[in-house]
Formats: sequence, structure tokens, C-alpha cells
Amino acid sequence: MYIKLLYEFEQKEKKLREKEARIKEIDQELQLKNKIASLQDEIEALKTAISGFEKRKLEIQRDIDENSDQLKGITELLDSNKLKTSKEVKAARKTKENLEAKEEELKKNLEFTESAIKEKEEQIREFESEIKEIEKQIQNMKEEMQELEKEIKAESEVLRKEFEKIAKSIPTDILSQYEEIKESFPYGAIATIDSGACANCGAMLPLETLEELKESKGEKLVRCEVCGKILYFPEELK
Repeated sequence: MYIKLLYEFEQKEKKLREKEARIKEIDQELQLKNKIASLQDEIEALKTAISGFEKRKLEIQRDIDENSDQLKGITELLDSNKLKTSKEVKAARKTKENLEAKEEELKKNLEFTESAIKEKEEQIREFESEIKEIEKQIQNMKEEMQELEKEIKAESEVLRKEFEKIAKSIPTDILSQYEEIKESFPYGAIATIDSGACANCGAMLPLETLEELKESKGEKLVRCEVCGKILYFPEELK
């Protein structure tokens, strides 16, 4: 009976430790804040690149306008019949061809620049969306942590009082032995028996030990000869 009380108490402690472990996990997961900083750096780099492309876009547009004016002028000159010699006409036509080729090249450059701006703006939107999602995750994790901390504080006090009550019903010698053993196994000093073996280390138990456990009915402290944990034989496994 005594070992059963202590084992059941340890199971409650285990649930409390799981919550404490979850808090540690959340603390690690909150390193997502570093990811936000990294994404923000990426966004700033993209904005700088966009600024450069915007400047280049204006330069190309200005070149296009100038080229268009020149093309318009040479076209009007060719249509005006003011050129007196075939040499002048040939030179004008060549100039027109060059201006048309330049216009085509400038338009391609403009298209490329505009495409690059749109691509980087889309990347910024994706990064901003990712940041919002991470911020939402962080907020949820902080809320979860706060709730767990409240639960742990309340449950720790309940367990403290429960152990004090249990301690009063257990013989002093058994309790002192248990507390001494638990110093070596702070996360649980008691191991159940699984198919005739210690559930902690897996060592097969002698038949005498199994019989001793059954006969003691949890009122005697029996330890595993291999790992040293206190053995407990739940009623449903006997």
C-alpha cells in the first residue's frame, strides 16, 4: 500500500514535469524571434534593390523618351523630302534603323527592370506574411507558457500538501529510505514490473523477488538489483 501511494504520487509529479519540459520547449521555440530579424534584414535588402531598380527604370524611361524624340525627328525628316542627296537619305535611314533598334533594346531593359521590381515586391509580401505568421505563433506560445506557469504553480502547491499528507501515513523508515533513493532518481524512484522485468532497466527479476513483492502488498521496499529503483507490482499486473 505504501509503495502504491508513493508510485501514484510520482505519476502526478511526472505530469507536472511534462508541463515543465513543455515550457523549456517553448523557450527554445521562441528563438523564432531570430528568424523574424533575419527576414526583416532580407526585406531591407530587397527594398534597397528595388530602390536601385526604380532609379534604373527612370533612367531607361528617360532614354526611351529621348530616343523616341530623335526617332520622331528623323522620321519627319525622311517624310519631308528635305534631304537632297541619296547619301543623306541613306544616312538618315541608317540613323532611323539604329534608333528603332535602340528603342527595342531599351523597351526590353525596361520590361526586365519592371519584372525584377515586381518579383522583389512579391518576395517582400511573402516575407511579411511569414513574419506575421511567426508573430502569431510566438504570441500563442507565450500564452501557452503563461497558462502552464500558472498551472505548475498551483499544482506544485497541491502536490506539496498531498505529499505531506501521504508522508504521515507511511512508516518513517520506509519514507526515509524512499527519499534517500529518490536523490539518485529525482524523476521517479519507483519502477513497475513489465512481464517479470524491471520497467526501468529491463532486467529480469528472480522469482523470489516477484513472490516477495506479491506477498508484501506494497508495504515493503524492494529494489531492482540492477538499476536500484524501488519495484512496484500494480494489482492489475499480478
